Amino acid sequence: MALELDGAVTLKNLHKKYGERAVVDDVSLEVRAGEFFSMLGPSGCGKTTTLRMIGGFERPDSGTVHIDNRDVTNDQPEERPLNTVFQNYSLFPHLNVRDNVKFGLRFENAFTKSEKSAESRVAEALDLVQLGSFGDRRVHQLSGGEQQRVALARALILEPSVLLLDEPLGALDAQLRARLQIELATLQRQIGITFIYVTHDQQEAFTMSDRIGVMRGGKLMQVGAPRELYEKPESVEVAQFIGAANLIAGQVTSRGVVELAGEKFVAPDSAPLGKGMMMIRPERIRVGSGSHKAFVERVTFAGSSLRVALRVGNVTINAEVPNDETSSHLRDGQETMIDILPDAVRVLPAID
Repeated sequence: MALELDGAVTLKNLHKKYGERAVVDDVSLEVRAGEFFSMLGPSGCGKTTTLRMIGGFERPDSGTVHIDNRDVTNDQPEERPLNTVFQNYSLFPHLNVRDNVKFGLRFENAFTKSEKSAESRVAEALDLVQLGSFGDRRVHQLSGGEQQRVALARALILEPSVLLLDEPLGALDAQLRARLQIELATLQRQIGITFIYVTHDQQEAFTMSDRIGVMRGGKLMQVGAPRELYEKPESVEVAQFIGAANLIAGQVTSRGVVELAGEKFVAPDSAPLGKGMMMIRPERIRVGSGSHKAFVERVTFAGSSLRVALRVGNVTINAEVPNDETSSHLRDGQETMIDILPDAVRVLPAID
């Protein structure tokens, strides 16, 4: 039988250099057992290298990797209670689906031993990804989404306590990606093992994750639930990467009052006094009513919403409003009234 493991992963002060460039710079992180955790960031931020160090495919220059309180830093990939799904599925075209999945049993170790027969384990893995009737098909007979599921079944057949996923949906079209995001998140909650997922797509991370770690320049900038990262970024870098944001230099002059663009707006009472970068999400700006004049520079159609560029004082602020009768009057070049919702201003440290 497979050993009972929780799947908690702890990284302590991980460092990794390629030449003189630090690709992972003092990353410490605790991934809870059974959670869907995503590592999010732009290309080259260090997220995949971090994932590879968790998997044992890269050795850190310093720092440690623990799984369930066991130091696995120097263990080989096959000595760890985990498995990996890469963007390149690496399926064997000369084998059918059943044998592709069965191939995963070659990497069985002390953590994944089972009394079940190979045939029953293959059948269970295929049923798990809803491909129970596809066993005799060849790889070339499968769609991209079906191939992704076969790769997932091959990784899950060992019943790992941790599954690492390196942008596994990156090669799929947008509609299929959106559907498989939901399926992946549902599957993870069904089987209850820890998923650590790497992506550069914030919408993908938001859709699936319990928590997200935002990486930039090799550093882990912030960790939190999707809503927390969106509403309460701790830095300009995170605010810029997570969603659309207005970032305007301003000053909190008194309790609950912020000056920006030559105008005074309401700010949360908790906002610290002094200068800073004021972050305002576009959808938190009321257009068409309020106490501040603005000039409509441009209205852009975006399907269910309209994106409105507004000149307020000497800066341009971007708003997003519903595409309905309340916004049908907005036209380029007109004057309008706006207001910023009282809890919409997030004060961030000023950029040096």
